[in-house]
Amino acid sequence: MSDDPVKRIRIGLVTATVWKNETADKPFYSVQVSRAFRDKDGAWQNSDSFNHDDILNAVKVLERAETYIAAQ
Repeated sequence: MSDDPVKRIRIGLVTATVWKNETADKPFYSVQVSRAFRDKDGAWQNSDSFNHDDILNAVKVLERAETYIAAQ
């Protein structure tokens, strides 16, 4: 996996991060989905757990990630 993501797609607090992985045959992509939140001290953190209000945004960022990857 590369050091930097090739794409970040954000809707609301939900982000899909797309990573390009180089192999001997051909590159492939992986996607990480996270939700931002503020902790008790007010610092931004990320979680891989989603509230009911985040689910549709998670679906949408994954769809956009798939569209991006398909175009590569």
